[in-house]
Amino acid sequence: MAKISTPDYTGLGIYNLANTLLSHFGIAPRGPKLRLDIDLGRQVVLILIDGVSYRDLVDVFGNSLSVDRVYELSSVFPTTTSTVLTTLFTGLSPGQHGVLGPNIYIKELGTIVNTLNLGPVMGERDGLHKLGFDLKQLFPIKSTIFEELQSLGIRSRVYVPKGLSGGLSRITYSGAEVVEYATYYDAIVNAAKFLSEQDTAFVHIYVTTVDSAAHKYGPNAEETRVVLRETVDSIIRLSKIYLGRFSVLITSDHGHDEVARNVKANDVQGLMRILSVPPYGDARAVYFRLVDNAYVNELMEVLRRSGIDGVFITKDEALSMNLFGEINEGVFDRVGDVIFIPSSGSSFIYLYKPGNEEVLALKGQHGGLTERELYVPLIQL
Repeated sequence: MAKISTPDYTGLGIYNLANTLLSHFGIAPRGPKLRLDIDLGRQVVLILIDGVSYRDLVDVFGNSLSVDRVYELSSVFPTTTSTVLTTLFTGLSPGQHGVLGPNIYIKELGTIVNTLNLGPVMGERDGLHKLGFDLKQLFPIKSTIFEELQSLGIRSRVYVPKGLSGGLSRITYSGAEVVEYATYYDAIVNAAKFLSEQDTAFVHIYVTTVDSAAHKYGPNAEETRVVLRETVDSIIRLSKIYLGRFSVLITSDHGHDEVARNVKANDVQGLMRILSVPPYGDARAVYFRLVDNAYVNELMEVLRRSGIDGVFITKDEALSMNLFGEINEGVFDRVGDVIFIPSSGSSFIYLYKPGNEEVLALKGQHGGLTERELYVPLIQL
């Protein structure tokens, strides 16, 4: 197997930031804290700008970033939003909470679930909730940071773009007051008003602008670089004006890989014959459940004949590499038998719904373990 980078769960990762936040508010951490000197007060704001890699931040700003401290943190695996957000607000590793990508096979349900929508991939948003499933049975999360704060009498708020409440929010933001904003500008102003009325509080603001541009244009495009510069610059500037009295952290969940070729998995000859369910996971972190483990070599050959190359990782290898951090055996089955990480510049996408081919035109993808996907910034104002 080719040498690849792997997430840091020991002290320099998003997982450790989550446990630093828990510990800061007097909550027992669920894993190691950051090995960084992060000074926090009683009122904390965590702003997450989706899709910003550490490398791209440095490339775009150089030495012109108007902050004192910028750290480089490792994301988790897969490098995708649903997995990162669940880790960030529970203090659990992906291997513990079981949100192992945007699309995962859950044996108990006998279907592939979209974790952002929390519904079957062929169903509607909030489908599992509407059907009456206990989400905390499917995803073994004892409590979020927001629920822990609530039990201590401490208020917390989460600001998300309009239309993004529900779905995964039912897990990751449980215990928080969820507010939909019109723009992240008004979210920052509103957060300042909320915090000024609290003695102790925690606020999270989730921003999607960079991720949307990177998917559409690719991380190298001028359009994406402009969005990154303007988003980060305005958030820092407004945070200094409105949130200057509070502790402000700015981070991200993952970066993007520049993709020249999105392979449509549905068209790969011979693939479904050796799989028990369609491919799932993410575009650059694909899980395969084989009819029989004897088909591993045939899977590799089928993919190479289709013109896509990459790294194949068996379930046992993933365990020895600590790819998902600490493991809950009850959810590790969701990994399948083989993980496939396409080479940089390519992705592998199975379309569950007819007519959804616009995803094959995306020029930025993530989920894998390139430097741009794996390493994200942590800015302290």
